[in-house]
Amino acid sequence: MSFRACLFPLGHLSLVLLLCGLLGPSSALAQRGRQAANPAPTANPAPTAAQREAARRAFVEGTEHYEQGRYREAMAAFERAHAATGSPELLYNLYTAAQRAGELEQASEALAGYLASSAVPADERPALEARLVRLREEIRAAEAARVAQEEADREAEQEEARRLAEAEARAREAEARAARGAPPVSPAATVAFVVGGGGLVGFAVFAGLALREDRRVGQLCGVHVGSYCTDSDVLPLRALSFSADVALGIGLAGAATGMVIYFVQRARRRSLAEGTQARLRLSPVLGGPRGAWGVTAGGSF
Repeated sequence: MSFRACLFPLGHLSLVLLLCGLLGPSSALAQRGRQAANPAPTANPAPTAAQREAARRAFVEGTEHYEQGRYREAMAAFERAHAATGSPELLYNLYTAAQRAGELEQASEALAGYLASSAVPADERPALEARLVRLREEIRAAEAARVAQEEADREAEQEEARRLAEAEARAREAEARAARGAPPVSPAATVAFVVGGGGLVGFAVFAGLALREDRRVGQLCGVHVGSYCTDSDVLPLRALSFSADVALGIGLAGAATGMVIYFVQRARRRSLAEGTQARLRLSPVLGGPRGAWGVTAGGSF
């Protein structure tokens, strides 16, 4: 038992077969409203009733998708219909849907399969064969364009990488020249040393004043004179002691920061020639243990 196909107007859908129904075992398949000039011999078993019904539904579904411009869905439906019956005419439907969907490889395979059958009318075969040739030329042209685009993209990436490498090399060379011309002690290290030195000088001054104030308070009150010291008696001593502590902290932080900057920058000048990298990190400390504050400095070299 085979399918019968007849010509049905589908607007822009040219040479598309619409299944009109199922005939009995003696019916033949008519391609686009007429028999092929040399009908193909039946090599496969006749489809069952269930297969014919599945193919009919798939064909109707594919036709609806095609008319609505859903060409990929139409391709899937026509593939199911062809798988159910093996009818070569359905390959033409698959070809038209695949071509509209832009799937040129699949369109070429479907059209080649259709032309390989004996269901193609003799008067239409030359035009379809020419169409297959053009389709394969389009595929080759598209592949050549894809390869050319990939090559252009690869060359652009290589050019960008080369440009970045040259820019990095120029930046390293500029840093090396600046490092070679830099003074032994950088301005940043000099400022840190000055701040540290000022802090240590301040500590010495405030510490000396605190010692002198401590002796004065000891003569006015305390265990040596047998009387208690009031808050007003020790307030100047506390202020001087606190100032000395702050000055000492500033002095030590400044000196440590200056040393770190000095050694990091010295190592940096050396690393520019060796291709390594020296780094300096400065971080403020606020509200640390017991309300401590200051600056932490670190580096890698």
